[in-house]
Amino acid sequence: MNQPDLFAALTAGLVSFISPCVLPLLPAYLSLLSGFTVKELAGRQQKAKLLGTSLMFSAGFTLAFTVLGIVFSGGMNFIGGGTSQLFGKIAGIIVIVLGLNLMFDFIRILNNDARLIQKFSGRGRGEVNAFLMGLAFAAGWSPCIGPILASILLMAARKTNVGAVALLLIAYSAGFAIPFVASALFFERLSPLLSFLKRHGKGVRIASGILLIAFGTVMLLGSVSRIPAMAAQTGSALLDFEAASPLASHLIGAGIWLLFAGLALYRIVRYRRALKADFVAEGAAPQIQTSRKQKPPTTAYAFLAFFIVLAALELMGIMSLLHLVGGWLTFSGL
Repeated sequence: MNQPDLFAALTAGLVSFISPCVLPLLPAYLSLLSGFTVKELAGRQQKAKLLGTSLMFSAGFTLAFTVLGIVFSGGMNFIGGGTSQLFGKIAGIIVIVLGLNLMFDFIRILNNDARLIQKFSGRGRGEVNAFLMGLAFAAGWSPCIGPILASILLMAARKTNVGAVALLLIAYSAGFAIPFVASALFFERLSPLLSFLKRHGKGVRIASGILLIAFGTVMLLGSVSRIPAMAAQTGSALLDFEAASPLASHLIGAGIWLLFAGLALYRIVRYRRALKADFVAEGAAPQIQTSRKQKPPTTAYAFLAFFIVLAALELMGIMSLLHLVGGWLTFSGL
């Protein structure tokens, strides 16, 4: 088992967790697991129980995903190893289609998910019940998790070693389980993130779809293990360009930092315009009071200053963004 495969599986698990069908529903999942109301979840006295139930829930879906991967891989090995290359190309095409479906939702049957977790939610509380709920969660086929999990199962099907298959699905489950357990322990700090994802659920689906398309393309062209080589080649090209054209590389780096500074400035300008609009609007006394209560974008000012300083360092030749990125890609890959 090579590291790129494990990294891809871990990333897929994380993408599954932040998908619109999981993270916005996280309070409901934790409430079903613990028996606490959403308001009670923020209490410190509930941390120990939340930790235990979330760990057992994670163990449940990890076991189910791992067994599913082994069974799926065993079925493909039974068909025959000679079809491995052809299957890899077919799997890549399927993953690309699933990624497109995440973005445009044209395969309606994938929306008919079976959320069996609710069938166990009223059968007592505790670690055993949480484990059963984890198994039920894995058995459900949701429109968000399904395509991402399918890509990992297709990837696992190409492995001939049972241990490698199990490790791949454990890595996928870990990518899902680690943020899930952390969310159970620090639930009170998640409100801003949950609100953000509710507002940008479509954007999350598009980003997840793009990731799946890229992953499927790599499977179609060959192997995920080519990614480090491609990264190293890209890093070497960046270092060669930086050595041959230092002035151009510094200008590009400064331009990138100034682009980020422009985004921070745009945030500040939007805030000031909204504040000014409240003051000039007819009969806007209540709106003025509301605007004054809004927290000013202090982080935007900090980022603006930070990126301007980095751009200045680039122009003075003290640092080089292209050199940093190229050196990192050459040394560690992705």
